[in-house]
Formats: sequence, structure tokens, C-alpha cells
Amino acid sequence: MSELLNKISTYNIFNYLFPGAVFSILADRLYLIDSPEDIVRQLLWYYFVGMVISRVGSVMLEPVLRRIRFVRYSDYSNYLRACVSDPKLELMVEVSNTYRTLAAAFALLSIGIFFHRFAEAIDIPTSWMDALSIIL
Repeated sequence: MSELLNKISTYNIFNYLFPGAVFSILADRLYLIDSPEDIVRQLLWYYFVGMVISRVGSVMLEPVLRRIRFVRYSDYSNYLRACVSDPKLELMVEVSNTYRTLAAAFALLSIGIFFHRFAEAIDIPTSWMDALSIIL
């Protein structure tokens, strides 16, 4: 177990595990999903959910942020040169990825809350809600 913990990087913790845990705990408290009870299953669940949220953030949220010019990128060669002159730049990129993933998590929670309230308002059967939740 300690060998496994040594292989987990800060990137994995702050971009997958932490956002997955925040999302799952809040979604569980809002009665949107049920989280596992066992600690090992919880950790695996949080990691998996965090990976999915991170991907949603990078594939869907990031292009929107770039389009509205909230985020701007420079050439990769410029980034590499800047990393040589300032080693903390890689940490700053990791932190910005964490913020993007957390923003995606809260956006997905908001969508989930809206969808759940909308489904209750028009009285969609629970079995349909479960299927739609898996699809979305």
C-alpha cells in the first residue's frame, strides 16, 4: 500500500482525487448520486470521477474559456524556455489545471441540480432518471 501511495503524484491528488471527492460528497449530500461506503471503494470512485471531470474540463470547459479569452496560451517552445528560467511555472500550470477541474465539477453539479429539479417538476419516472443520469 505504501508503494502505491509513493507512486501517486501531486497532480493525481489535486486534479483527480480531490475534485472527485468534492464532487461526489456534494452530489451525495444533494441526493444526486450515492457514493460507496467502503473507504477503498470511495478512493477508487473519487479518483475515477475526478478523471472524468478533469477530461470534461479539458475537452469542454477549456475551449469555452479560450474562446472568451479568459485563458490564453503561448507557444509550447516559449513554455519550455520559461520553465527553464522559472521552475515554479510547472507548479502554476498544475494549479491552473486544478482550478479548471474544480470549475468543471461545480458546473456539472449545477447541471445535475437543474436536471434533477426539472425531472421532479415534470414527474419523470425514477428508472428513466437513473438511465438518463448514466448517459449524461
